[in-house]
Amino acid sequence: MNVQMSSRRRVAFLLVAAIIVLFIFYLVRTGGFFSPSTISSDSSRPEEIPKSAASGKTFANKVVRQFPSAQLKFKNFAIPVSNSERPIKRTCERWAVVTTIFDPSEAIDRQSKLVGWCMVIVGDKKSPADYETGWTSGEGNSDVVYLNPHAQEALRNPFVDALPWNHFSRKNVGYLYAVTHGAKVIWDFDDDNLFKFWVPGAAPANSPSIDATLAAFETASVTTLHPDHHTFPTYNPYPSLGAPSMPSWPRGLPLNHVKKPESYNATLVPRTIDSKAIAVLQSLADLQPDVDAIYRLIMPIPFNFKHSTETKPVIVPEGVMTPYNAQATLHFKPGFWALLLPITVHGRVSDIWRSYFAQRLFWDVGLRLGFAARPLVMQDRNSHNILGDLNAEEDLYQKSEFLVKFLISWKSSAPTLVERIEQLWVALYERQYIELRDVQIVQLWLRSLVDSGYSFPSPIPNQFIPPKSSDDVVKHIDDKKSCVGSRSLTFWTSDIHDGTLMDMTSVLSGMGQKVIVASAKGGSAPYPKVFELPGVSVNTHLSDPLVHSLAAPNAKLTESLVSSNFKFYQGNPKVVSTDAFVCGFPASTCELWMPFNKSLVFAPAHRYNLGRCTKAEWERLNEHIRVLASGTDPKHTIAAQNKYDLEYMKHYTGVSPVPLFSYSGLYMGANGYSYTPGGKEVLVFNFWQDSLSQVSSRFVLKSASKPDSHLVLDNAATHPAVVFFPNSVSSYQFVELYSLSIPLFVPSMRMLLTKRPVSVDRTLAGDAYCQNGALDSVMGAHPDSNHPYSPSVEGGVDAEAEAYWLQFSDVFQFPHVVYFEDFADLGKKLEQTDLVNIHKLMVKENAKRKELLLQNWCKVMETIEKNRKVPKDYLTALKALYGVTQLQAE
Repeated sequence: MNVQMSSRRRVAFLLVAAIIVLFIFYLVRTGGFFSPSTISSDSSRPEEIPKSAASGKTFANKVVRQFPSAQLKFKNFAIPVSNSERPIKRTCERWAVVTTIFDPSEAIDRQSKLVGWCMVIVGDKKSPADYETGWTSGEGNSDVVYLNPHAQEALRNPFVDALPWNHFSRKNVGYLYAVTHGAKVIWDFDDDNLFKFWVPGAAPANSPSIDATLAAFETASVTTLHPDHHTFPTYNPYPSLGAPSMPSWPRGLPLNHVKKPESYNATLVPRTIDSKAIAVLQSLADLQPDVDAIYRLIMPIPFNFKHSTETKPVIVPEGVMTPYNAQATLHFKPGFWALLLPITVHGRVSDIWRSYFAQRLFWDVGLRLGFAARPLVMQDRNSHNILGDLNAEEDLYQKSEFLVKFLISWKSSAPTLVERIEQLWVALYERQYIELRDVQIVQLWLRSLVDSGYSFPSPIPNQFIPPKSSDDVVKHIDDKKSCVGSRSLTFWTSDIHDGTLMDMTSVLSGMGQKVIVASAKGGSAPYPKVFELPGVSVNTHLSDPLVHSLAAPNAKLTESLVSSNFKFYQGNPKVVSTDAFVCGFPASTCELWMPFNKSLVFAPAHRYNLGRCTKAEWERLNEHIRVLASGTDPKHTIAAQNKYDLEYMKHYTGVSPVPLFSYSGLYMGANGYSYTPGGKEVLVFNFWQDSLSQVSSRFVLKSASKPDSHLVLDNAATHPAVVFFPNSVSSYQFVELYSLSIPLFVPSMRMLLTKRPVSVDRTLAGDAYCQNGALDSVMGAHPDSNHPYSPSVEGGVDAEAEAYWLQFSDVFQFPHVVYFEDFADLGKKLEQTDLVNIHKLMVKENAKRKELLLQNWCKVMETIEKNRKVPKDYLTALKALYGVTQLQAE
């Protein structure tokens, strides 16, 4: 009995304890421990919105409370006629404003060394009592002012007195101080944002320096860049300003907009505007850019924005919104009224909310937001808890999209900007974006500006009219369906490249599918056992286009060839039994099979546009690809067999191909090859010179390409390692070697760029293919491309473009490859590398590659409809399938 009672008591105790823990967690999450009366004593948790208002279920961007009209301070407000700036003792036209609780940082030290500037440093209760920057009069800033808590209290300003302590919003004190001490421009920065150039005279021409940036605005007009015809509600400047990877977005951009190309893919066009129309100029930051916690958790960081020689700022169009921060931002005098940071939201939200509030009012007075062409700073980020940031940024994730929609729709007919500011902040309070104390703070802020003599800009007639939104719902395809193993399909391939022919045939056979090989190469190949695999047959009954006209990779396709091929195969039993045509090399011959009413798997292993050497031919192929990608009857697949060609095709067509990346492991295995190393000879493939230097005492380098050598690919697996000199960006020879898990040593990017052995193969412009150097100038990128360079530019014309695109080469996409800078480095790495460990890592990687390839093929197979009928007539087929009367020009 006592035991039972004891057990019950323990259970009751644990239940009560659990309830208490959950209750405490609820209070912490909802701000229950932080009432408005305690915000000044513990402002690390500012006055927060009730949790129900932040949840996706209840937050509806609607008025849920009323602001007492009797508390409006500026209704029917008129600026005093005698209002003018008050005389002050200390004046400076360029002020930098920062708040900190730390000792002088490197960022503050660099700022203090700028000539012609003043700086106000705003302290807090946790800040040092005194502050020394090392500044000496005449060496840097004209004046450095440190406002510790005592100095702030001595200002005896109602606005300053109302701000909470130990809170990011203390920075507002610095703004007011600069405004009332002669500022014409304010540099709003954080103590961890470091200038790249701060020593006088150090900045080269067109470099990202603050003084050079400001110099452009000292003239009556300034040339800027504008996103052309951008109507999406937000603009993401990170891609156009050189973000190195996608997606990339600034903190505060609505999450639903992050992956939408409409938010960033507008063409930038030059436009000259009045320099006084710029209210804010945001600088991005290298190293640790301003991104949200979600980005930091899932995306690569640190990163630098790509180098550019562009100096023109990018201007955000009227009616479009972009978040900007309080970390590295220039504010010009016409927009000083917009400096105020809200106090009842977290510091991670405060500057973003400020930016959105301000932009809506900018439109009413003809002001604009801009972004500097290159980052002026790099952020050496102070210590942050990313999960803490994630919690602090909840309003950004939950509400920013609603906020943007509300602001775009908001209107006011008040005659003065002061009235409109108050009206907007009241409307934001009523919709629970901010709390009551923020309305009171903005009233005190406006009163302080009026009393200082600050001149507010006037609203302009015919105020902003909200544009039509292009914020359409994006439908996502479910890519998690499993493969239907019982399906049996018949595929047809007419590829003329040994690698693609062997690889796709062996993969499909291994998945239990039938494959008809109808190639001009017949049944001859370096790996003849592939044709003996289950389900594989060779069709020697070939049309004239396949045997003659299209037997070369650069062959031109005409309407007569498409028509004659259709007539030849129209009633062929093997074609009738085919469910899908697979095209890898050249992939563009898939156009030959478009009239047959069968699924097409367009999967290039080389440039997808081989044989399309004029603008008209290339554009027609692009249009056909987009038509096939969107087709549903039958369903087609646009794919790619390597990373380079996937990005290349996406760059020009806007279509995102399915990765059916080359594997080679199945046909290499079919021929009995496996890694069984022995001896000291290391094979060297595709060496650029006639003779090899011996660089290692441990191994002997032996060329694999000498005519008199017995060393060929089929016994490469018996050697401990391979040195591979690439001669193309996508190479089946490389993939075959990798599939054997042989340790591979490859020249570094630096060495490749010096020798440039793959430049001829990389583009169609050279002598090896189209011999048309004008192709790049006539074929631009698709608007959805996220690539900053053209892949069709030869390296001698644009070294940056060549280097950028070479990064997608096979040799730089496969992990566990060992790179060497020169032959001395090769010798050192051959001596030091643990080849057994490299081999084991490659075995694991090959298993992953195989699994992913099979999964993607399964998804493709699920879209293919069996037993589709071949049309009876060529013209009928074209009209029914594509609504045209011909596919090609003669």
